[in-house]
Amino acid sequence: MFYLIAGAVPVLAQMGRHMDWESGGRFWLWMPLMMIAGVILVAALVYLVLRGGGWSSGSPGAQKESPLDIAKRRYASGEISSEEFDRIKNDLVG
Repeated sequence: MFYLIAGAVPVLAQMGRHMDWESGGRFWLWMPLMMIAGVILVAALVYLVLRGGGWSSGSPGAQKESPLDIAKRRYASGEISSEEFDRIKNDLVG
């Protein structure tokens, strides 16, 4: 572990020299690019949260059932009778 850290110190020192404004490094190029990348990341997270596609409470890929689908499922499971199903279907379909 010590050798890994000791080997990284000269590399980090060399990187620091290239990030200096006065030494003619290219820090002026990387700083705006990193700022743009940060703005894009934040905008994408805000979009996902506002759209509701972020942390949803439903299962992935689940679609909402229509009222008619719910009535069909309830009829198939025996919760409602044939007459109730017909009444619900007529109310929903028109």
